[in-house]
Amino acid sequence: MYLITNAIKNLARNKGRNILLAAVTLAIIIGAVVTLTIHNAASRVIDDIRLDIGSRVTIEQDIIGMFRSGMGVEELDENTVHIPIHNWIRFADSEYLRNTVFNVEVFNLGSESLMPVQATPPGTNITQDIPFRLLGSSEIDESLADIIIHGRMFEGINEAVIDDELASVNNIQLGETIEIEALLSIWGERAGMTLADKPFELTVVGIYSAELYEQTLFRFTDIITSFETIASAGWESNFGLNMLAEYFLRNPDYLELFENEVRAKGLPDTYIVSINQPAYDRVAGPMLSMKSAVMTFSVVILALGSLVLALISFLVVRERKYEVGVLRAMGLEKGKVAVGIFAEAVAITALCLVIGLGAGSAVAQPVAESLLDSRVAAAEARSEELQHDRVAAAVSFGGQIQTEHSIGYRPASEITVGLGANIIIQIIVITLGLAALSGIVGVVIITRYEPLKILRERS
Repeated sequence: MYLITNAIKNLARNKGRNILLAAVTLAIIIGAVVTLTIHNAASRVIDDIRLDIGSRVTIEQDIIGMFRSGMGVEELDENTVHIPIHNWIRFADSEYLRNTVFNVEVFNLGSESLMPVQATPPGTNITQDIPFRLLGSSEIDESLADIIIHGRMFEGINEAVIDDELASVNNIQLGETIEIEALLSIWGERAGMTLADKPFELTVVGIYSAELYEQTLFRFTDIITSFETIASAGWESNFGLNMLAEYFLRNPDYLELFENEVRAKGLPDTYIVSINQPAYDRVAGPMLSMKSAVMTFSVVILALGSLVLALISFLVVRERKYEVGVLRAMGLEKGKVAVGIFAEAVAITALCLVIGLGAGSAVAQPVAESLLDSRVAAAEARSEELQHDRVAAAVSFGGQIQTEHSIGYRPASEITVGLGANIIIQIIVITLGLAALSGIVGVVIITRYEPLKILRERS
């Protein structure tokens, strides 16, 4: 008991050197708290991004790869393989998937009853017709539902929503039927195929705001309906439409297994099965960079801090040789003197732990936001320089389009830092390590000296 009491009294007797030890220990703990909490929060965000984008698989014809392999236009046309819609649906029947969303775009549309919306492109004085585009999806788009100004979203087959400009030009009211058809006969004839036009009769159940509707790159007059409505027109293949199927894996690690399965179901070799890697890199890039930076900073803090702490502990204990000599001359064993020194180190580190946890958790959030903001700004600047927001390559054959881009994706710019139980445990372990380091240095030095030699040198 005397050793513990004396150790506590020594904290007050030797204020200067103990404050120095405490300052170094506190700096290490605060740095560890900040870096570990940021690293842990960044890991959670990256895992979420991986589960989202990394689990989202698309299947598309590798037109760009075929083009880069040296194929000419005629060879590309000959090697383009079209897959029946029912095959796309069959691919979705897999134990590796948790969900599938089918989106389809139909271009080259015409209508004898609908007048097109006209607009003047920026920088010109020529009024042009805005082409029609028929969109179908198997999943309700919540962003579209939010901008419907009259009526409701489509629910049943052959129901559609249109924009207010098309409704105004043609004086279309809710409940009326519009007629539009996919003009495949002329297009198929050019490709050496005999195809029939596919007419659609759609009941208008909703009207959305064209002003609030966002489009990328090109402007269309979009008529939006269900995937089932377009599929029911009887497509022998995906010629004449752009099939955008997204298959959501139960686990990102199932990608290769899923690809093997769809290959066995008849997916041609000219098609690729992949995640949107450019989108993943763009969304997770700043977070990955920050995670790597804070981990490096954490290692540097612990390494340099431990060296400084060991050096200060060495100097402090050397200054206390006379005190150690007196205690040893009084009959205290080396082990008991070492316990007293170690108790002082534990007391200092325990106090620093309490203060460091509070201070570190208080500054971790603003530090994380500052680090992330700088990396997001850098990523956005690189995107503008490299023109990542524009289609890097787009080639269309038979109505199919393959693109290399990350349009619509933005770097993850929000992070919530919290001091979880796992972080507290890690900090406690680090704190015990610091206390052990400081105490061991003292013990090693103490065991080197005999009490009479210490007192003799003092005199």
